[in-house]
Amino acid sequence: MTVGLIIQFLFLTAIISGAIIFTLHRVFISSVEGAKQRLERDAEAARTKEVELNRKIKQADEELAARKKELDQIEQKMKLDLEAAANKHREELVTKARADAEEIIVKAQNAADGVRRDIEKQMELKIIDHAVSILAVVLSKRAKVALEKDLVDEFIEQLKNVDMSKISLDIKKAEVVTSCAIADADLKRIAEIIKSKAGRDIALTSKVDGAHICGVVIQFGSLLLDGSMKTAVKDSALALKAETEKVYQKK
Repeated sequence: MTVGLIIQFLFLTAIISGAIIFTLHRVFISSVEGAKQRLERDAEAARTKEVELNRKIKQADEELAARKKELDQIEQKMKLDLEAAANKHREELVTKARADAEEIIVKAQNAADGVRRDIEKQMELKIIDHAVSILAVVLSKRAKVALEKDLVDEFIEQLKNVDMSKISLDIKKAEVVTSCAIADADLKRIAEIIKSKAGRDIALTSKVDGAHICGVVIQFGSLLLDGSMKTAVKDSALALKAETEKVYQKK
């Protein structure tokens, strides 16, 4: 009995131990398989992440290369733009410098031409003034007398058309100035014309003044009737001077 029980006990123990061992083995195997599967899943996930990381790294490298290329293009364009702007600015400075230089040259030439024209103008005006003075000198006494007669006759004819309404009623006498002694007949003719034009007698006195060159001048107070050759020449000279001024203004 005792041996049988022991054998049964041992056999039962062996069965139980085998069952336990089998169970443990199955559990161990299952745990190892699970661990292995987890490791494989983790490895696969790691490989997936690695592929994704490599893809992102490649994409980042491509974007970096594209960005670098874009920056290089921008840098090149900026260089070209700066060179173009510098060249343009330099050309503008050169153009302005040339224009300023030409303007200075033109102004200098105009100033020189203006000085020359002023000298020429002053010379011509002086010539006119001297011509008036020379005329009084070169006329001989006989020529003056002959010219005086013609100018007196001409003055008397023109006197007929003169408006004497401006002669003040206070004027009672007048002075007739000539370069040579005026004939009494001519003085009388002048007095008659004045009387007919003014409506009253005005006493006339004669005076000789060689400075008038030739012609007649009558002084009614502040009113002057000037038919002298000196004034005629002077007026002609002034008109000639005015024309000369116009000519030089146009140059």
